[in-house]
Amino acid sequence: MLSPERLGDYEIIQLLAAGGMAEIFLARKTGPGGFEKRVVIKRIAKKLLGDREVEAMFLDEARVQALLDHPNIVQIYELGEEKGSYYIAMEFVPGATLRWVIDNAMAVDRPVPLQHALRIISDLLTGLHYAHEKRDAKGRPLGLIHRDISPVNVLVSRAGVAKVCDFGVAKSKLQSVMTRVGIVKGKFRYMAPEQVEGRALDCRADVFAVGSVLWEMLVGRRLFNQDPEEEVVSVIRAGVYPSVLQFRPDLPRAIDRVLGLALNVKPDRRFANAGEFALALEQILRRLPKGSSTVGLAEYIGSELEGTAGLEQGHSIDHQDLALLSGSFVALDPPVPKRQAGATASLPPPQPIRPPTLLRRASVPGKMLAGVLLLPSLAFTVVGLALEGLVGLVRLALSRRAT
Repeated sequence: MLSPERLGDYEIIQLLAAGGMAEIFLARKTGPGGFEKRVVIKRIAKKLLGDREVEAMFLDEARVQALLDHPNIVQIYELGEEKGSYYIAMEFVPGATLRWVIDNAMAVDRPVPLQHALRIISDLLTGLHYAHEKRDAKGRPLGLIHRDISPVNVLVSRAGVAKVCDFGVAKSKLQSVMTRVGIVKGKFRYMAPEQVEGRALDCRADVFAVGSVLWEMLVGRRLFNQDPEEEVVSVIRAGVYPSVLQFRPDLPRAIDRVLGLALNVKPDRRFANAGEFALALEQILRRLPKGSSTVGLAEYIGSELEGTAGLEQGHSIDHQDLALLSGSFVALDPPVPKRQAGATASLPPPQPIRPPTLLRRASVPGKMLAGVLLLPSLAFTVVGLALEGLVGLVRLALSRRAT
């Protein structure tokens, strides 16, 4: 029996994914007294060993992400070297990618609840804002931009926390390998107009990408789902995007206003940073009838994951995604239930609201308006009762005269 492969102090359990630049493994570190810690190992693909530029990019990624210590960012534990190959040991997040959450919601014909969608995106924005504002040990801003925000780069844990992962194509002042002018890195379908054009970027490019992800969560399809890729770029540059209310008229209008700011074609008309975007979502969350918390989100993710328990474990991996994003954890996702071709998620039927419930939940001005609207019906009722009483008196008088 072959002994398990080891990388430094870590024992490889299984291969999770193999992309264009790296391989991803589930591994564990053991110690005295039954100690065991599961981690995810990312290492440079064997075919690229010795490539100086690839190694420099890999080290850049490790250096940048090692500085980011935040609950909404996947943590790096160690950068190591084994047999001439670098590897990164990072946090293992039990749960699912946001890609799986969206696809599963569509497959089971049950949209992601609004409050949980906003909580996930708020977590994502909180982690990004921390990264955008991060400074080095001397207080100098890193100028960090993720550049590759998409649903496969967001992990939602069973503990009810969303985390951004993979800074493999991130831009920062720590880079030893600089991106040449006009070179575009990332996924076209989530890019800001300035990014697809290869122009200078700042944190507002990530804000746009997050807006695109939120739009997709709420509608159930990509905002930019055109084919071929050239048409996607053309649509993004045009800057005329459909309102989320065209597909989800049940959503609060404030959602449409927030998305309008996040997805503005002009960076200076967007949210100034990810923090402002997160605060806007938190304000909407506070006004919703049902809120979201880590406990509530954990229950939702857990129930959705448990719903896949009876499915076959074999499932396909999007190799295009893996080629672009070798650090994605797509292979950790359970299979998504099959659905009929062309099926779309239906919204839950609207529940009728009875007048007493409406009055009880309404604000003071709302109650006054409801009262005014009810006055005509009350007046007709009173008049009807009066006429009925008058008729009764006439009949009584006529009966007495007859006797």
